[in-house]
Amino acid sequence: MALSSSSLPSQVEETLAACPQFRILLVGNSGVGKSSLVSSIFNISKEQTGVQHGRAGAADINREYTSLSNPRFILHDSQGFEAGSAVNWETVQAFIKAKRKEKELKNRLHAIWLCLETPRTGSRLLETGDQNLLRTAQELQIPVIVVFTKYDFLFNEKYKELQEEDEDKEYEELEPVAETKAAAALKERLREFTDFDFTSVSWAKVSTGKDYKDAKGRLDMLHELTRVTRKCLHNVEADLWPSWAAAQQLSETEKASKLEYWLDLGENTVYEKHRLIECMARIRDDILLVWNFNDPDKLLVSQEFGSKMFEFVKEFLPEPVTTSDFSATSDYVSVAAAIVPVLGQIVAAGSIITSFAKAAYSGYQKGHSTAVCFGVYITDFTLILHHLFLATLVREPPRPLTPELVDETLRLYQNGDASRIHKAVLGAIGRVPSNPERKIAELIKFEITGGREWDEDHL
Repeated sequence: MALSSSSLPSQVEETLAACPQFRILLVGNSGVGKSSLVSSIFNISKEQTGVQHGRAGAADINREYTSLSNPRFILHDSQGFEAGSAVNWETVQAFIKAKRKEKELKNRLHAIWLCLETPRTGSRLLETGDQNLLRTAQELQIPVIVVFTKYDFLFNEKYKELQEEDEDKEYEELEPVAETKAAAALKERLREFTDFDFTSVSWAKVSTGKDYKDAKGRLDMLHELTRVTRKCLHNVEADLWPSWAAAQQLSETEKASKLEYWLDLGENTVYEKHRLIECMARIRDDILLVWNFNDPDKLLVSQEFGSKMFEFVKEFLPEPVTTSDFSATSDYVSVAAAIVPVLGQIVAAGSIITSFAKAAYSGYQKGHSTAVCFGVYITDFTLILHHLFLATLVREPPRPLTPELVDETLRLYQNGDASRIHKAVLGAIGRVPSNPERKIAELIKFEITGGREWDEDHL
């Protein structure tokens, strides 16, 4: 079944129009690991990052680097700050001040990652230029995060120290102790540094070295960087959140979060007399805008994928009626007005608001059935994208979707979770709905996190 949403406006598109791309500045010396970092977070090949490799001073901070495989971000690259040299600091300072004066949000600098190699014994922590950058960014209220790269080097240092103390112990015994010592050593260095107060700045440690931890362990560190970055955006520009959520390609919870953000969107938008199928298509398209998959063959908007998604919800479709006038004061409209917005918030589908729900009901008599249909569809679609997203993370960037991967994800969901999820949605809505949206929100959060505590910053 082909789904078309062309006749319905999109609040997500309108929101992203104010800031369609997340603009980030990377500052760091050549070889510090910037290209690996950008490749991992934004799901592009290292060749596409634009980060200079092994050519000190070659970076042009004013140049905008973009990628066809992820069009939702703009990268600026700058070399780091050498000891005793003020030349590059003056260039960086002029750039960030000029960007701060831009009137339109999309032209401003949205975040800075200062990439520093994780300090080891005897190494220098910050140059004067680094300190100047941190202080200036704070004064200008530009989110700045210190990213300590190559954390595996510090781990290896502590591991070797332990190995020298007891050569008979195996790696499995020494590894957790070395991890603890490395983490403590980094925090101690930051605490002892007297030239700058590290409690005033956000930071994260990362490693993309293939010999350090397993893939999940390295991803967890990168997840923390995405969380720290998103948290910094709260204090600056609320409208930056959807741009960041769409741009980053590492954290699924970033894409399925931020309930309150979407509550105020689109309150005056009215969708009149549109078929339920069209409304479902708009939900799909708005959700996909934020998930921002690398989908060169448009698999997720294909007729084949639409038909398979339709199979999940067809038993819940309400029966159409002929009336063209459906009262906005109907109890069932009130149910839809409650459930659909919050489901939309959970999956960052900001256009699914009260008036949208009313329009969905305008051609259908059984409002309760419509609420169930929307609940099942949005929950299924979100969780399928969640599983698909996780499946791509084990691959090397730029991780394009393939027909085989999409088909396998659908098959596993249909044979595994679908029946259980549908029963849970029906239970959440009930025959006499009472705040079902919150129950379904909790259901989606539980499924995405695997029962772990949901980061309150997402709420």
